[in-house]
Amino acid sequence: MNFIPIDSVASSAPQIKDDFRQPVGRRALVDSPMLRRAPPPRAAAVRSLPVEIAFLADHGVPEEVLRFAATTARRHGVCADEALLAERLVSEDVFYRALAKHLDVEFADEAIDLCPSGLATAGLGYARIRDSSSGFLWLFAPSGGGVSRLMNARRASRGRPLFVITTRTRFLKAARRVDPANAARDATVLVERVDRELCVRGGLRRRQVESLLVALVALIASLFAPFFLLRLVSALALAGGFFCGVFLRLFACAASFQRCDEPERLASDAQLPVYTIVLALYQEAAVARQLARAIDRLDYPRAKLDVKFVIEADDEPTAAALRAHAPRAPHEIVVAPEGAPRTKPRALNLAMPLARGSLVAVFDAEDLPEPRQLRHAATLFAGLPSNVACLQASLVIDNGDLNWMTAMFALEYAALFDVYNRGLASMGMPLFLGGTSNHFRIEALRAIGFWDAFNVTEDADLGLRLARAGFEVRTFASQTFEEAPAVFGALVKQRTAGSKAGCRHSSCIAGGRRAFLSISAPSAPLPFLQCLRRDCLALCWGRFSPCAWPMTRCLERCCRLSRRSTSP
Repeated sequence: MNFIPIDSVASSAPQIKDDFRQPVGRRALVDSPMLRRAPPPRAAAVRSLPVEIAFLADHGVPEEVLRFAATTARRHGVCADEALLAERLVSEDVFYRALAKHLDVEFADEAIDLCPSGLATAGLGYARIRDSSSGFLWLFAPSGGGVSRLMNARRASRGRPLFVITTRTRFLKAARRVDPANAARDATVLVERVDRELCVRGGLRRRQVESLLVALVALIASLFAPFFLLRLVSALALAGGFFCGVFLRLFACAASFQRCDEPERLASDAQLPVYTIVLALYQEAAVARQLARAIDRLDYPRAKLDVKFVIEADDEPTAAALRAHAPRAPHEIVVAPEGAPRTKPRALNLAMPLARGSLVAVFDAEDLPEPRQLRHAATLFAGLPSNVACLQASLVIDNGDLNWMTAMFALEYAALFDVYNRGLASMGMPLFLGGTSNHFRIEALRAIGFWDAFNVTEDADLGLRLARAGFEVRTFASQTFEEAPAVFGALVKQRTAGSKAGCRHSSCIAGGRRAFLSISAPSAPLPFLQCLRRDCLALCWGRFSPCAWPMTRCLERCCRLSRRSTSP
């Protein structure tokens, strides 16, 4: 809903008052139903509104709109100004211009540079201005309780104000322009500050590559050795590894039939948390309209949605398409600063510093999640222990009947998400996350340093790093529809990229890189045995395997012997 400018409404106020001064007949007054039930005075009606929106009544916004916003805010458990703007009852520009006029301060409609030190308070809606030559020190874009606090501070202050007001969109753009180089660096090295040894950057060392090649050549040569016993041992080792994978899938298939208890539905929308939705986009202008419709279909209070579109600096067509087909939910277009690597995990990291939600969902541009997926995930998180950090929804191919290739994709996705991953989660084992429809607690993401910017298989890496940090990953009964590649060339390109990334990633998953470093150092067998006992055994065998217990006892015995031999 759009409103005419405030000044034009104020200029028409005398004419409105003159219309009310026209004489009315006595009989008309007697027969008028207004005398039977007189409405409350306008001043009393305005005073009953929340303070963060009550001032708008003096600037041309109808009281019916303000009362509707107040009712919606009470139902959703948010502040009235957030509901007013989220439902687009008043435009952002009208709201903040009226607030500036009500406080008798200036409104900034141009770009303003902020101090780097002011980013610490950007989440609260204000920051320090870099250039104070204009006489202003602070830039404000308050929301919620910040509006009433700013009103009280302005009422108690005397003299010329030292701050200006701008819209929330302009404020966030100014905050992201402060130090793009530092933001790009943080998005790249954030995970390395938590545990550098679990990061992909740098790849395998030369000594590690040489050791891998020697082990591979030795294994192949042993299969053709003239000694029967050596050939038998090598064949049994390969067969054992193969049957370990087979048994793991069989146990996961059996465990997938376990019925999970569904938690009770949250009593009201007021109990739902703020949800941040992050979408990393590149050259996705063609699906911008579909993406906006998918977000608008979500059954979740709009005032509690925080949508972040992350695009590259040279992707202006996607930015223009998002502006032309913007969703109704509150959203922000984050432009990734120039830098390397230009990967999806780096883009996701760039959106996290100013994320408002306690829960984070990651989707792809072509995804069509079920409307109640966010509500279902929030309900599950509310009833699950705090160590459950991630919920994985099922990905479903919606064009499986197009040709034989998409049918194979549909079969593969059904087996992976509805059987294998569900079984692994039921057994309490680590699992490789899908690249989309992941729902996280933001505290858990902060604890592990978010995503590895140099790892293009960031989904698989994240699932195992969460497990190493002591968090659990579970699946839940909700579907996200997406299209499979219908052309063979697109299929080859997708699988080739995944295979390259998987080979590079295999050196560092679940402590593997740390273990491999220990193999390369003959003087330090103990860390390798500890990593093998703690990580690799749990990943390859699982607690349902009959060989897990004796293998664990044997490795513990080796660790004790190694500790005795290395102790002085």
